[in-house]
Amino acid sequence: MAASNFTTCLKLVLGHEGGWSSHPKDPGGDTMMGVTQATYDSYRRSKGRPPRSVRYIADSEVKDIYRSRYWMKVKGDELPAGIDYSTFDAGVNSGPARGVKWLQKAVGAVQDGIAGPETISKAKNSDHRKTIVSMCAARMGFLRGLSHWSAFGKGWSRRVAEVEASAVAMVLSQTLPAPGVQSEMEAEAKKANTAAKGQQAGAATSGTSGGATATTVDWTSWDTVTPWIVGGCVLALVILALVLIHKSRVNKARARAYAAAAKEQAA
Repeated sequence: MAASNFTTCLKLVLGHEGGWSSHPKDPGGDTMMGVTQATYDSYRRSKGRPPRSVRYIADSEVKDIYRSRYWMKVKGDELPAGIDYSTFDAGVNSGPARGVKWLQKAVGAVQDGIAGPETISKAKNSDHRKTIVSMCAARMGFLRGLSHWSAFGKGWSRRVAEVEASAVAMVLSQTLPAPGVQSEMEAEAKKANTAAKGQQAGAATSGTSGGATATTVDWTSWDTVTPWIVGGCVLALVILALVLIHKSRVNKARARAYAAAAKEQAA
């Protein structure tokens, strides 16, 4: 992909990163436009400049940091359109090596976190759309397991869904006119919404089944083993319900993101 796509991808990344942040539950601490104080200190030292608060980071420094420490690390200039953005954003959010590993997993390359010739070649020869969707699914799975998911999960879900939709639109725009891309985005939004409704209904059924079992069983009339078996079944139903609820929320976010991307094509 041409190097010029960095500007487009950076604009999208910064749209998610926002401005100043100092959330007490954010392990990155003080952050400005997605650049943490630690990263900024390291960057300033590498340039022979004195440290200062990341609040005062210059736009040129932001651009240089994102290009040198993220875009170039994931070999953005060598990746196909869409895949470059999804890998870049993942690298910004979770580290370049992890972003590359999700790409490598999606295309069947050795997962060493280094965007070498094999990774680049397999990415170019893959189904770009499927690669992006697979990467974003793996990314969501990782984020869901983080201890601070409860604080940032909603925002992360929205971000990953929007990255997926924007990246897929980049892929489609290589071969389709805007109306065609819009149609594909609308179809994907509808599919994600349908999946979300089905998962929500499944979660409700699983939860009801678990609750009914738990309230109707006469535990005292059974042997010592049976209650454990029934209890295990109830727990399994509860876990299934929670999994389906999570998947439903993810697909709702995807539906909204694809619908928004469709509107952008119509503008």
